[in-house]
Amino acid sequence: MLKEDYKGKSLLFSRDNNKVKLNGKQVGSTIYLKSDGEAPFSVKGNRYRGIMKVIPARWNSGLTIINILPMENYLRGVIPREIIPSWKIDAIKAQAVAARTYAIFHKNGYRSAGYDVTADTRSQMYGGYSAETNSTDKAIRETEGEILTYNGSPIDAVFSANAGGYTENSENVWGSKVHYLRGVPEVPYSVIDTPWTKEFTFQTFSDSLNKHGINIGKLKNIKLSKLKKGPMSVSDRGISGRVKYIEVEGEKGTKRITGENMQIIFDLDSTLFDLNVKNKGKKIEIIGYGDGHGLGLSQWGAQAMAEKYGDGKNYYRRILSHYFTDTKIEKIY
Repeated sequence: MLKEDYKGKSLLFSRDNNKVKLNGKQVGSTIYLKSDGEAPFSVKGNRYRGIMKVIPARWNSGLTIINILPMENYLRGVIPREIIPSWKIDAIKAQAVAARTYAIFHKNGYRSAGYDVTADTRSQMYGGYSAETNSTDKAIRETEGEILTYNGSPIDAVFSANAGGYTENSENVWGSKVHYLRGVPEVPYSVIDTPWTKEFTFQTFSDSLNKHGINIGKLKNIKLSKLKKGPMSVSDRGISGRVKYIEVEGEKGTKRITGENMQIIFDLDSTLFDLNVKNKGKKIEIIGYGDGHGLGLSQWGAQAMAEKYGDGKNYYRRILSHYFTDTKIEKIY
């Protein structure tokens, strides 16, 4: 114990080689800050429950601040950042169970850096006490300890904002089959059914490919099966219609580009898209649906189901069984 009663004070941490300095004084390699208060710590404008752990960062010359707290309190800072708190309670409950399962499955995911999960989209968004709301707290309480399992083990309960009408099979995104991540249709809903578009000149399109090492010269032709409502069964698209690859032909030859690379190169919301030639061959329009990878739970899809069928009690279970094939909900504590 270094000192008690820092109440109301700001603490300045810095690094001296592999040691942590507190207000300019070297105090050790690992510092824990503890309090009996409800949300005693404020970091970069956000308040946090639990314990704060300060260590030298493993991969750079800075510091890493880790929030240590029980699962249910962790979720109170996650769910409001992942969905809209005014959504139907069944959609929020489905998100709570998925997020709890995801956290358990990914425990020790960043062990080499000193923590379990990140506070951003690499894991799950987390805003601590500052993010908490009554509606999301209620959903967490009413699903306390519940997780999704497949063959008795926690699943990788991934989710995305919007699947665009049909979710995808895991092998078409990750390259490997996961039995509980199968493509399924979504309930029609305005957000899900509304397309997004991007438009490029042929020259801009070719230049963007060239900048990413795909040098085909002047663009002559693009080969891609026409997008249809899932389920689809063609070689260049997944079951949902998400692009697995396209072929672009230019003066210098033909190249195959994965849908994922297309998404990166042209900053697309998803790989569920089609290509249209416009203005007498002068422009290329990319029109697509969805937001995210399209695996597992669709957050807007959950809201659509909850609005249409939800009972405010147990319908969240139906939402989860729809998006995660052949899984069970088990209460582990």
